[in-house]
Amino acid sequence: MALLRRILHLRPLFSSRQITSSTAVPYPLGRRDPQSLPSALTKEIDPNQVFMDNRPISIGYRVATALQLSQLDRAAEISRYVYYEHKMFIANVLVPCNTIIDAMCRAKRYEDAIALFHYFFNKSKIVPNTLSFNLIIKAHCDEGRVDDALELYRYFTPDSDKHRLLAQGLVDSGRIHEALCLAAGFDCVDWKVHDVLIRGFLNLGNHDMARQLFSQVKDAEGIAFVSSTFLDYWFDQGDEEQAALYLPSKVEYLLSGNKLLQVLFKHGQTSFRWQYFKGMLQQGLFDSETINIGVNEYFKQGKFGQALETFKRSPLSGSYSNIIARLCERGMVSEAESLLEEMTSPDVADFRALINAYIRAGRVDDSLRIYTKMVVACVRKVAIHYAP
Repeated sequence: MALLRRILHLRPLFSSRQITSSTAVPYPLGRRDPQSLPSALTKEIDPNQVFMDNRPISIGYRVATALQLSQLDRAAEISRYVYYEHKMFIANVLVPCNTIIDAMCRAKRYEDAIALFHYFFNKSKIVPNTLSFNLIIKAHCDEGRVDDALELYRYFTPDSDKHRLLAQGLVDSGRIHEALCLAAGFDCVDWKVHDVLIRGFLNLGNHDMARQLFSQVKDAEGIAFVSSTFLDYWFDQGDEEQAALYLPSKVEYLLSGNKLLQVLFKHGQTSFRWQYFKGMLQQGLFDSETINIGVNEYFKQGKFGQALETFKRSPLSGSYSNIIARLCERGMVSEAESLLEEMTSPDVADFRALINAYIRAGRVDDSLRIYTKMVVACVRKVAIHYAP
């Protein structure tokens, strides 16, 4: 608690301080000694080392391509050359930095993520942005090192995501009252932070505090979102009567609508779930996540025709990969390949799902055919002569 109070006391000194290249200072790595980080990711690069061809392709594009090919270590190696783009004042150098750090975090390679953060922003003096900090704050919290995340908190203007990540980290660490102290230091109620606190107090059985915090949420979308948190909790308790008090008459916001659907499908509320889902489609209030929720539920019920019909009503790019994976899981490879052909730029994961499905079906020739298509698609991307 002492650390949190000290940081909140210092917060006003930093809240108006926008970091620029002239004011940037090394950023703390928590309990990690910089010397203990993987040297392959933090050591200086030999400028005479030639590791790439001489085509005028940006580092960001090369990193993205390596990641798409599932070459995480190669992407990390390439990303470190962004230092030279930074020295030449090339724009958008932050993109590959954040991209590779995010990829390392998703792979749960937190030590490597922090090593790259140190290399880019402490050693190379590239100026981080809010996303850069949020990625490392989340990494610290995922590792249970909330105090390390709090130390980093002071170095950049806070935003809603940063507050939510810190609150969740404190709650998960059993420090919910410190999370409450953090929220109390904000100028206004952040309903995303309140949602984290409310679920935390509900899990502790402190319903009065949860309701008190809920009463402070005035934003209409926030009220709708937090209502689904109460709904989920009461369903978990087996109290459908209490849960029913938090059902909306109509879905009005996409984010809260998707959460409502997830809760209802999770708890098997057949009398409500399809009503809300179809209502969102009719209103045009949906995105790829909405479609995926419905498609996945239809697949669970064995209603493959309805799943395809739902998908085809609005074939969003983010929904293709999901339905291809579902079709492949059930051996419906012809339908999956048909959808793959419709995609303008399939991911490696889409090809792999189909290859594995053909192998499981004993159709080796078809798996080799799809593998060849995957190689051609990847080579085509790599062979582009110029990418901004």
